[in-house]
Amino acid sequence: MAKDIKADEYITGSEVVNKVDRIGSLATLGNWAKEMERMGHKFQHDGRGRRIYSEDDMKLLQQMNDLLGDRHTLKQAVDVTLGLTDKEAAEKSKKADTKSPAVVDTKMFEAQNKDLSEIKEMLAQVVKQNQQYHDENVKLQTQISELTDVTKKNAQLLQEPPKKKSWWQRHFGSDETDEA
Repeated sequence: MAKDIKADEYITGSEVVNKVDRIGSLATLGNWAKEMERMGHKFQHDGRGRRIYSEDDMKLLQQMNDLLGDRHTLKQAVDVTLGLTDKEAAEKSKKADTKSPAVVDTKMFEAQNKDLSEIKEMLAQVVKQNQQYHDENVKLQTQISELTDVTKKNAQLLQEPPKKKSWWQRHFGSDETDEA
C-alpha cells in the first residue's frame, strides 16, 4: 500500500504541526487524528505505519483548527468537520466506544493482581512491625516508670539531711542520754 503513495502528494506529521496553529506538537496531532479515525476518517500511512496527510486531510485539520478557536470541543470539531449529524456522530461514537472495552488485556489484570498481592504482603509486614514497635514501646515505658520511681526515691534520700550523731555516739557508739 505504501508503495503506491507518491511522496509529493502527502506531508508528514511534523509538517502539519508547523502549518496548523493550534496543533503545536505531534502528540496533539495524534490526538486529533485518533478522534477523527474513531469517527470513521481514514488516513494514509507510510511504510513505517506512521500517518501521512493529504491536502484533503490538511483542509479538514485546518477546519478543525478554526472550530476549536471558536470554543468547540475536539469531539464537536471532528463531528462538524467530518459532516456528521448528531445522530450519526452518536452512532459512530457508540460503535467506537463498544469496540474498545471488548479487548481485555488479561496480562494487565494479572499484573495488577500481582501488584495488589505484593502490596497486601507489604502491609501485613508493616502491621507486624508496628505491633513489635508497640510491644517494645510498652516495655520501655514500664522501664522508664521504674527508673523514674527509683530516681524519685534517690532524690528524696538526698534531700533529707542525715541525722546528726552526737560527739559521744560518733566516738563511743552510744548516746550519753541513753545511759541516763
